[in-house]
Amino acid sequence: MQLPEVDRVRVTSVVDNYLDLLLRDSGPAKRRPRGERVYERCLCSEHGLAELVESERQGNTVPLMFDFGASPLVFLHNLDLLVKDWNVDLSAISTLVLSHGHWDHFGGLLAFLEEHRATLPDQANLYAGEDAFLARWQQAPRGPRRDMGELDEYAVMQHGLDVVKVRDPQLLSGQAMLSGEIARTTDYEIIPKAMRVAHDDGDEHDTLPGEQSLVYHIKGKGLVVLTACGHAGVVNTVRHAQEVTGVEHVHAIIGGFHLSGAPKERIERTADDLVRFSPDIIVPMHCTGIETIEALRERAPTKVILNSAGTRYELSS
Repeated sequence: MQLPEVDRVRVTSVVDNYLDLLLRDSGPAKRRPRGERVYERCLCSEHGLAELVESERQGNTVPLMFDFGASPLVFLHNLDLLVKDWNVDLSAISTLVLSHGHWDHFGGLLAFLEEHRATLPDQANLYAGEDAFLARWQQAPRGPRRDMGELDEYAVMQHGLDVVKVRDPQLLSGQAMLSGEIARTTDYEIIPKAMRVAHDDGDEHDTLPGEQSLVYHIKGKGLVVLTACGHAGVVNTVRHAQEVTGVEHVHAIIGGFHLSGAPKERIERTADDLVRFSPDIIVPMHCTGIETIEALRERAPTKVILNSAGTRYELSS
């Protein structure tokens, strides 16, 4: 697929597991502006992910929302503050993207629509994988069943959004690409059998085939790959982006790498393979895990940027 080059990509971290109000600016990472009374406008963190993403090509700007955190409380609180801090125009956002159907990514969506749907354009779409609205849970051989949530598709449509289900790579407004279903090529990025999903005829191992990554191509710089959880494997995700777009160089890898609590061997192999892509920037978020962040910083100390909710990343040609 021909992915048009863009001049700029701007990623604002709305919800993340990490919050450090004292981090300094670092390269493309611009930390949230401080007010006179910081204690009145403090952001929150939670086990979730949500981002505002804006791209620009030949003077045409396309904003979108990528995931919606784990809870309405944190997502709406942070969004309200960051819209003011970074001068975000919600009325220009007609594209919403849900990476996959887990609670820590769709938790704030319905509450957001209840509060802000009238602000969005009349014609607005929610893009998601074909399996995004199924019931999911974890069931270890020994232990209780743990509910991973189920997003109500009908409730989303009741807010006047068109739900677009994505299986193959798809361009958004001529600037971004949804990954479509990601090819699994590594032998170590495995989804545990404990992950289950409901189907009409029962339940089965949930490999989350519909999880979406967001990809941009910055002129003269290469690919920007935004992962949410990266259940398919962050290495598989980057390889898939390269294969589909035909673009070899990776400028930035940003998002959750789903390695918190993973076996050490998988963490080490993932870190090795990510560094082999020679990205200019790596921003681990959400479910990446402290051990993986440490492994990446050992291998590429000048390329890894620590995230904090509220940070804005300015990536340009």
